Amino acid sequence: MRVGIASLDDNQRVALWESAMELSPAQRAITILAAHLPTVPFDALQRWTLVGRDHALLLAYRSQFGEGIQVEGRCHACDTKTQLTFTVSDLLESSSDTLKAAVSCIGSRDESGNQYKHQHTQASLVDTDVYVPSYYLIAFSGDEYRFRLPTTQDLALIQASSSRSNNPGGITTKQVCERLLDQASFNDLYAVFADTHSQGSATERKNNEREQQDKGLESEEQKAWTSTLDALEQEMLRIEPLTIISLNALCPECGAQTQHQFDIGHQYWALLAADVEKQLWDVHILATAYGWSSDAILSMSPARRRQHIAMVIS
Repeated sequence: MRVGIASLDDNQRVALWESAMELSPAQRAITILAAHLPTVPFDALQRWTLVGRDHALLLAYRSQFGEGIQVEGRCHACDTKTQLTFTVSDLLESSSDTLKAAVSCIGSRDESGNQYKHQHTQASLVDTDVYVPSYYLIAFSGDEYRFRLPTTQDLALIQASSSRSNNPGGITTKQVCERLLDQASFNDLYAVFADTHSQGSATERKNNEREQQDKGLESEEQKAWTSTLDALEQEMLRIEPLTIISLNALCPECGAQTQHQFDIGHQYWALLAADVEKQLWDVHILATAYGWSSDAILSMSPARRRQHIAMVIS
């Protein structure tokens, strides 16, 4: 399905901020997308891959705030504050050919030919079918197995599992592999690992595994699942480099390089919250002076709003 991702007006931005401010980062990211993609069902957004979600968030960010991104970090060697400056296009360029082909820019005007409110922004059309999980092949010891990229639902399951009081260790690598591999592939690997690492009866193996866990050690079978997940993660990065966005910052003081992971959902929210705070001050000033409603004030053009505020102040 090909849909447009355009900017939100001031009323929509305040509504988005209000509805998402108490949500977890993962839920907030989906809520942001729902605001920019009102024709896409919410449950469909939750079924997208994580890389698809972040790709769409990059397009939403560009439509709302423009190309430029600035983030701050700390040098791992001397703790000096560093600043990274880059663009949305820089990140999109690192994505797979599949994601690149799914996007077409429609400029800075809407379907009626009207200029978008922020002239530096750029709306996009995107084929959201590429965000739906599909299966890929990976080879282990000469045999091929089918796996898919993780989705927002997978992330929600991991977070829910980790938050349960009766499961302090969270979801296991074996359980993650079970979600990412198709059922037949998981069953085949499970049989291979069970045969390879089976010693004694099933009861003895469970007791041995429990003893290893009590000592903070992984059993041989757990190590096998950990290695499997590591291999899956490497293959995911090969298939879709945008899976993890890592940026290198050069320290201006000591010259050390520090790698930072970039979260587009966090970046979008930080700019939205700062922008909404300014808008709410505008509403406070003009509503106090003229008695106008919030909707009426936010529906004004920025130029007219600034002029009224200047009159109030003078």
